[in-house]
Amino acid sequence: MIEVLDGGYFSSIQDLGRIGWGQSGVPRSGAMDEFALRAANRLVGNSDNCAAIEVGLGGIRFRVLENLLIAVCGRGFSLWLEGQKMSLWQSFMVRAGQIVQVTHEGGGMWAVIGVHGGIDVDSTMGSRATYLVGGFGGWFGRLLREGDQLPIGKSKSRLENFTHRFYPEAVLNYTATPVLRVVIGPHSSLLDRGVYDWFFQNTFLVSLSSNRVGYRLQGEVLKASLSGDLISVGMLPGAIQLTPQGELIVMMADSPVSGGYPIIGVLIRADIPILAQCEPLTNRVRFVRVSPENGREAYAAMLRKLDLFDNFQNSTQMWQWAGAIQ
Repeated sequence: MIEVLDGGYFSSIQDLGRIGWGQSGVPRSGAMDEFALRAANRLVGNSDNCAAIEVGLGGIRFRVLENLLIAVCGRGFSLWLEGQKMSLWQSFMVRAGQIVQVTHEGGGMWAVIGVHGGIDVDSTMGSRATYLVGGFGGWFGRLLREGDQLPIGKSKSRLENFTHRFYPEAVLNYTATPVLRVVIGPHSSLLDRGVYDWFFQNTFLVSLSSNRVGYRLQGEVLKASLSGDLISVGMLPGAIQLTPQGELIVMMADSPVSGGYPIIGVLIRADIPILAQCEPLTNRVRFVRVSPENGREAYAAMLRKLDLFDNFQNSTQMWQWAGAIQ
């Protein structure tokens, strides 16, 4: 069991999200950085979809009430065990009574704490992910706070097989100036060519008014008119809306399931974690067009990086592999 001593400003229970409930108005939710979630779970011997603790601004501090194997993955955070600094992207043992602290240092936005056995909260609609707007899933549908005691599940894998595993720090290409890959959106026929020239030629900053629902982007404003009627359409994480004010909103994990603004493009799934880690008013992003096939290949390649890790056990092989994937 884990006892939360300080939940920070934005810590919650997340997994890969709930699939198939969009027709009922229920978003997917899940981790903002899917890659970090999958990596943290694999480092401690869990399946990719085990529930973990997602940490945002404010960090988190907790005491473990039993011996646990944990791993913290993400960007922009520091990890401390009993006051001693530890490395992210590796698994390590925490003894009963010890205190773990994850602090936000800048350079990223989200961390994921994976625990051997997973966080054992009830499943709602096939997922343990917290949906804050709806107030369900996760830990009573809310953010974590002082006094919460989180139960740990039982794992079928042998604990000793997963101690001291790690990923190279550059396992995913997080960068301060990412070039994000986009598939042209469903409303391209309603937008003139100048809209896409503007979209692909400019750079944008993540706005302070961004959250788990969507990241609003700041940059040169373009007032675009539609050449036809527009009705509300289905949406998913990665959809990029163009507002009447000429601003862009990229839908994130808690994206609504429908919307009425034109969708200029869809950020490929492999690049959503990279955008998720961009700090407001700090990281500049730009977009490049790819085909749907390119998007699917990029996502498969992202997962292959994790699969390759399972075939390498010692540090010499891992560092050789790290150089091979750059």
